[in-house]
Amino acid sequence: MKRAALLLLLIALLGAGLLALLQHFAAPRIEQQGQAAAERALLDLLPAGSYDNRPLQQPIALAAGGLLGNGRAEQGYLASLNGRPSAVLLPVSARGYEGPIQLLVAVTPDGRLLASKVLQQQETPGLADLLAAERADWLRSFDQRALHDEWSLRADGGRIDQIAGATVTSRAVTDALQRALRFFDAEREQLLEARP
Repeated sequence: MKRAALLLLLIALLGAGLLALLQHFAAPRIEQQGQAAAERALLDLLPAGSYDNRPLQQPIALAAGGLLGNGRAEQGYLASLNGRPSAVLLPVSARGYEGPIQLLVAVTPDGRLLASKVLQQQETPGLADLLAAERADWLRSFDQRALHDEWSLRADGGRIDQIAGATVTSRAVTDALQRALRFFDAEREQLLEARP
């Protein structure tokens, strides 16, 4: 009986040691894959072939508050192609109907909104949920806009459709996108010259 227990203990220890060894050798690859997935999730705003650097390895320190409305210091990122800036990624916050909305915007060097995506929000599911697939087209309707373009919602006498039944959310997002472009315009030189 003692031999069987000793044998089971030895097998368990050997198994645990083998698992620890495998984890030790796999950890760097797991970390690398995790970073690659996070990078893809943030960089999906940038068209394929529009950058050849690793933007997430070129963070730009951004102070809390100000035009971006972020509650804490955040990081922006510089994308470049052949050594020339191709886009700046900026986090921007808005106050929606149900709570904060966190967006990530990509701005071209000439100050146009390349693309935007919602990173986090708490808006009403089925009504103003900005992460819903049907809201992607609405958000894409702002792509390629510049500060001097029309930004007013139809509800406010403008030409931009708002999300039906979610005017507060629509205004918050529209305002946040404009603030990101104003921030870029004010800080253009520093943002485009950012180096790691």
